Amino acid sequence: MNKLITEPFLFSDHNQQFINTKEIKDLVELRPNELLQPHKVSFFAIHLFYKGKGKHSVDFTTFDIEENNILFISPNQIAQFYHPIEYNGKVLIFTEEFFCRNKVQTQFLGQTNLFNDPLQLSYFNVGNKLNELLSIFNFINEGLNRPHNEIQTSILNNYLFNILLIAEELYQPQNKMLITTPDKVLVSKFKSLVNKNINYQLPLQFYTDQLHVSLRTLEQAFNKNEKITPKKFVTDSLVMEIKRNLVFRENTISEIAFSLGFKEISNFTKFFKLKTGLTPSQFQKMFQIN
Repeated sequence: MNKLITEPFLFSDHNQQFINTKEIKDLVELRPNELLQPHKVSFFAIHLFYKGKGKHSVDFTTFDIEENNILFISPNQIAQFYHPIEYNGKVLIFTEEFFCRNKVQTQFLGQTNLFNDPLQLSYFNVGNKLNELLSIFNFINEGLNRPHNEIQTSILNNYLFNILLIAEELYQPQNKMLITTPDKVLVSKFKSLVNKNINYQLPLQFYTDQLHVSLRTLEQAFNKNEKITPKKFVTDSLVMEIKRNLVFRENTISEIAFSLGFKEISNFTKFFKLKTGLTPSQFQKMFQIN
């Protein structure tokens, strides 16, 4: 059985903090066999392109790299670099645990469209903020060359939050993300749990037990902040994960169905067609990879 490569978190050469940054050329030179083919990302990633042109892909979108643009990638998304790397850019990676040190950050990560809009790629021009963002990337790199301690962790965390806040203002300036409420934090924690357990088709009761709330409380929080139900969020997330597996894994449809918790291939096919209007094999043919 061939498995899609999952790109692991790579630490800095001098530090074991769960945040790291490299020049894209250096990263691809270090791991060409993995990064020049479709690979699943297991962390949050930010790419900042500042010179030259090229191509990159995320899930089902291949796009042109443009100078002065920034790209946001979430865990479980499928990415691919392409030769030639005739551009300059920086990549910053971090984990949820590193960033979410308080309720404000937990809510921000769970709600921001930089990482939470499956229907639209978060890729846009940063305008006159390029040099400011490049400076913060460089500050993070310099910080990772210093000894690992709690103060240094807080400094790196603040640098990262500054990058995200600048990008949030550019991407969706009217969104009042930092008004923290218990409902918004609950929704954010629920989304995180679903993303970590999407392969298991767990009932909503599992999530409410983990979050120590009632189903009614969770549903009310979602209705207020997302305008959808928790069940629909789980379903939409599962459909996206099925699409990724169908396109980017060389497993049979039966193997994919069983790996995602379906006991019968017929149920898998019915579920997918009901949600997309296509059978799994029809969807695969639309996105055939040579």
